[in-house]
Amino acid sequence: MTRIRRARGARGQTLFEVVVVVALLSLVMTMVYKGIDSATNAITGTEKRLANLDEARVLMAVTTKDLRTATRLQPGTSPFVLADSREVVFYANLNNDGSGSTVVANGPRKVRIYVDASSQLIEQVTKPDAASVPPAYTYNGAATNRFVGRFIANTASNPIFRYFDSNGNELTPEPLSATARLGVDSVQIMLSIRKSTTLKVANTTLLNTVRLPNVDYQNTFGG
Repeated sequence: MTRIRRARGARGQTLFEVVVVVALLSLVMTMVYKGIDSATNAITGTEKRLANLDEARVLMAVTTKDLRTATRLQPGTSPFVLADSREVVFYANLNNDGSGSTVVANGPRKVRIYVDASSQLIEQVTKPDAASVPPAYTYNGAATNRFVGRFIANTASNPIFRYFDSNGNELTPEPLSATARLGVDSVQIMLSIRKSTTLKVANTTLLNTVRLPNVDYQNTFGG
């Protein structure tokens, strides 16, 4: 009888050990799975952040380049028709390569940069009317639309455009009044980009300040 009890006891202890081992293996496998999942998410997050950065760089390069060409049409006027937090309209020496046959053909373009309802950054460029008499250019023709980029994530508290005078003082409120627009000497551009909305990846934000050399040197289209 004693032998039977010992045998049964030995068998029960072996079963318990098996259960413990299985439980430990399950715990280890769970930890390994979580580690692999965390590593996968980290790699995916890095890829998304790099994609955000690439998109932001493209948008910033285009916006900076074109804003830098802002120019006055006449002395004492502003290059800006509209200066708002998410939209800017200005006259610019954009694509004026001297290849046109008339002064009007080589005249300044009217440029509008804005964010549409789909969070896309769009640029519209309008050439001066052929019947314009410099420097009183008019712009009644159809604009050429240019898709700059997508995934703009700026909120109301993070404006895309901010405007400063020659002393570095910010000009407010936006949209700027006609008087305030006369004082714009530089424009700060902040682009916040978020391509993925399914992962917890922070927005990628680029900040740049564009000085307006044509304004500094009082360059105008005086005819």
